[in-house]
Amino acid sequence: MKLIVAVCVSLILSGLAYGQARNGPEQISPEQIIGRIVDRGISEGHDQKVIGRLGDAGAVLVTKVLAGRDLTGSTIDNALVAIEGAFADPSFVEDAGDKQPRTTLLLLKYFDQSANDPALKRHIAEALKYVEDRYTASLQRTMP
Repeated sequence: MKLIVAVCVSLILSGLAYGQARNGPEQISPEQIIGRIVDRGISEGHDQKVIGRLGDAGAVLVTKVLAGRDLTGSTIDNALVAIEGAFADPSFVEDAGDKQPRTTLLLLKYFDQSANDPALKRHIAEALKYVEDRYTASLQRTMP
Protein backbone atom coordinates (compact mmCIF):
# COMPACT_ATOMS: atom_id res chain seq x y z
CA MET A 1 0.00 0.00 0.00
CA LYS A 2 2.82 2.40 0.90
CA LEU A 3 4.48 1.64 -2.43
CA ILE A 4 1.33 2.58 -4.37
CA VAL A 5 0.99 5.85 -2.45
CA ALA A 6 4.68 6.65 -3.00
CA VAL A 7 4.39 5.98 -6.75
CA CYS A 8 1.24 8.12 -7.03
CA VAL A 9 2.82 11.00 -5.11
CA SER A 10 5.99 10.89 -7.22
CA LEU A 11 3.95 10.84 -10.45
CA ILE A 12 1.89 13.82 -9.32
CA LEU A 13 4.94 15.79 -8.20
CA SER A 14 6.86 15.05 -11.40
CA GLY A 15 3.82 16.11 -13.46
CA LEU A 16 3.61 19.38 -11.57
CA ALA A 17 7.32 20.04 -12.03
CA TYR A 18 7.06 19.30 -15.76
CA GLY A 19 4.07 21.61 -16.13
CA GLN A 20 5.81 24.45 -14.34
CA ALA A 21 9.02 24.10 -16.32
CA ARG A 22 7.21 23.87 -19.64
CA ASN A 23 4.83 26.77 -19.01
CA GLY A 24 7.28 29.20 -17.45
CA PRO A 25 7.66 32.39 -19.51
CA GLU A 26 11.43 31.94 -19.48
CA GLN A 27 11.03 28.60 -21.28
CA ILE A 28 8.72 29.60 -24.12
CA SER A 29 9.71 32.33 -26.55
CA PRO A 30 7.27 34.95 -27.85
CA GLU A 31 7.65 33.42 -31.33
CA GLN A 32 6.61 30.00 -30.00
CA ILE A 33 3.60 31.53 -28.26
CA ILE A 34 2.51 33.36 -31.40
CA GLY A 35 3.11 30.20 -33.42
CA ARG A 36 0.80 28.26 -31.11
CA ILE A 37 -1.87 30.95 -31.30
CA VAL A 38 -1.67 31.09 -35.10
CA ASP A 39 -1.52 27.30 -35.58
CA ARG A 40 -4.06 26.16 -33.04
CA GLY A 41 -5.97 29.24 -31.96
CA ILE A 42 -5.02 28.42 -28.38
CA SER A 43 -3.97 31.13 -25.95
CA GLU A 44 -2.90 30.36 -22.40
CA GLY A 45 -3.10 32.64 -19.39
CA HIS A 46 0.48 33.88 -19.36
CA ASP A 47 0.56 34.48 -23.12
CA GLN A 48 -0.84 38.00 -22.81
CA LYS A 49 1.92 38.93 -20.38
CA VAL A 50 4.50 37.91 -22.97
CA ILE A 51 2.93 39.17 -26.20
CA GLY A 52 1.47 42.28 -24.57
CA ARG A 53 5.01 43.69 -24.38
CA LEU A 54 5.74 43.22 -28.08
CA GLY A 55 3.73 45.86 -29.91
CA ASP A 56 4.89 46.09 -33.52
CA ALA A 57 7.44 43.32 -32.92
CA GLY A 58 4.42 41.02 -32.57
CA ALA A 59 3.58 41.61 -36.23
CA VAL A 60 7.16 40.78 -37.19
CA LEU A 61 6.86 37.48 -35.30
CA VAL A 62 3.49 36.75 -36.93
CA THR A 63 5.17 37.31 -40.29
CA LYS A 64 7.97 34.89 -39.35
CA VAL A 65 5.46 32.27 -38.26
CA LEU A 66 3.42 32.65 -41.46
CA ALA A 67 6.42 32.74 -43.83
CA GLY A 68 6.02 30.26 -46.67
CA ARG A 69 2.50 29.23 -45.72
CA ASP A 70 -0.74 29.55 -47.58
CA LEU A 71 -3.00 31.95 -45.74
CA THR A 72 -6.32 30.45 -44.77
CA GLY A 73 -9.22 32.21 -43.12
CA SER A 74 -8.59 30.50 -39.79
CA THR A 75 -4.86 31.27 -39.94
CA ILE A 76 -5.57 34.96 -40.50
CA ASP A 77 -8.25 34.95 -37.83
CA ASN A 78 -5.86 33.39 -35.31
CA ALA A 79 -3.09 35.81 -36.29
CA LEU A 80 -5.45 38.70 -35.55
CA VAL A 81 -5.77 37.43 -31.97
CA ALA A 82 -2.00 37.60 -31.57
CA ILE A 83 -1.80 41.07 -33.13
CA GLU A 84 -4.58 42.43 -30.94
CA GLY A 85 -2.83 40.95 -27.91
CA ALA A 86 0.42 42.68 -28.83
CA PHE A 87 -1.38 46.04 -28.79
CA ALA A 88 -3.73 45.49 -25.85
CA ASP A 89 -1.89 48.23 -23.95
CA PRO A 90 0.98 49.90 -25.84
CA SER A 91 2.19 51.52 -22.62
CA PHE A 92 3.51 48.06 -21.64
CA VAL A 93 5.52 47.70 -24.85
CA GLU A 94 9.15 47.56 -23.80
CA ASP A 95 10.84 48.91 -26.94
CA ALA A 96 9.72 52.47 -27.68
CA GLY A 97 10.13 51.88 -31.43
CA ASP A 98 7.58 49.06 -31.27
CA LYS A 99 4.83 51.19 -29.75
CA GLN A 100 3.90 52.58 -33.17
CA PRO A 101 2.14 49.96 -35.32
CA ARG A 102 3.97 50.41 -38.63
CA THR A 103 4.55 46.77 -39.55
CA THR A 104 1.27 45.79 -37.93
CA LEU A 105 -0.75 48.10 -40.17
CA LEU A 106 1.08 46.84 -43.25
CA LEU A 107 0.40 43.22 -42.26
CA LEU A 108 -3.27 43.94 -41.59
CA LYS A 109 -3.62 45.55 -45.03
CA TYR A 110 -1.98 42.50 -46.57
CA PHE A 111 -4.42 40.24 -44.69
CA ASP A 112 -7.30 42.34 -46.03
CA GLN A 113 -6.08 41.93 -49.60
CA SER A 114 -5.63 38.18 -49.09
CA ALA A 115 -9.07 37.58 -47.58
CA ASN A 116 -12.24 36.90 -49.53
CA ASP A 117 -14.72 36.19 -46.76
CA PRO A 118 -16.74 39.30 -45.77
CA ALA A 119 -16.82 38.27 -42.10
CA LEU A 120 -13.03 37.89 -42.06
CA LYS A 121 -12.59 41.23 -43.82
CA ARG A 122 -14.78 42.79 -41.13
CA HIS A 123 -12.65 41.19 -38.39
CA ILE A 124 -9.49 42.52 -40.07
CA ALA A 125 -11.02 46.03 -40.23
CA GLU A 126 -11.97 45.78 -36.56
CA ALA A 127 -8.44 44.68 -35.66
CA LEU A 128 -6.98 47.58 -37.66
CA LYS A 129 -9.23 50.06 -35.86
CA TYR A 130 -8.45 48.44 -32.50
CA VAL A 131 -4.69 48.73 -33.01
CA GLU A 132 -4.95 52.34 -34.21
CA ASP A 133 -7.25 53.26 -31.31
CA ARG A 134 -4.99 51.61 -28.72
CA TYR A 135 -1.96 53.39 -30.12
CA THR A 136 -3.75 56.76 -30.19
CA ALA A 137 -4.97 56.25 -26.61
CA SER A 138 -1.44 55.46 -25.46
CA LEU A 139 -0.17 58.69 -27.06
CA GLN A 140 -2.81 60.73 -25.27
CA ARG A 141 -1.86 59.20 -21.91
CA THR A 142 1.77 60.19 -22.37
CA MET A 143 1.08 63.79 -23.40
CA PRO A 144 1.22 66.39 -20.58
